[in-house]
Amino acid sequence: MDPSLANPVHTPACSARQRLLDAGAVVFARDGLAAATTREIARVAGVNEVTIFRLFHNKQNLMTAVLEHVFAPSLAEGLNTPETVTDLAEIVREHAASYAASLERNPMLIRVLIGEIQHFQEHEISVIKGVFRPKRQRLIDHLRAAQQAGLAREDFDPSEAADQINSVILMGVLRNTLPLPPEPGTENFVEGCVHTFVRALEKRNES
Repeated sequence: MDPSLANPVHTPACSARQRLLDAGAVVFARDGLAAATTREIARVAGVNEVTIFRLFHNKQNLMTAVLEHVFAPSLAEGLNTPETVTDLAEIVREHAASYAASLERNPMLIRVLIGEIQHFQEHEISVIKGVFRPKRQRLIDHLRAAQQAGLAREDFDPSEAADQINSVILMGVLRNTLPLPPEPGTENFVEGCVHTFVRALEKRNES
């Protein structure tokens, strides 16, 4: 069983909000965003359903809070300011490791987001983008700084490169968390991605 679907364990000191966020992460990942009910989330959290509406007002706001609760903290970790850029490989490695770690917090919820995104309203899509946008923008800023520092080629778009790196990491995390026998090389997947992208983006001496 996916560990992200395990029932959350709470201490008596846990607030109702914390219990609902943890329960929401479990139920949304297990049942899907559309099919999950506030009644089931409240049951798993061990609180009255009315508490959801008191704290979050509606299911949509709860979903927003759950996504931020699950993914935003780890997405905030990683790269320093662009002014400290001295090593292109380190830029890509730190971002890739941090991004992969954030996705691995609840890969089943990521699969749900991908599977249901075509049914999302504009607000829901903006929420999802908002959770992941800061990490993406930091990578773009660092890649642009690497170009200015002469560490990376000038003939690529940092925005496109960031999206390509994130897409490859996403697919690797989803593959590695499937209940299938591991394929050769999966343990070093992130490092392999780093090597590939650094070789493609780095500025090389022509001598």
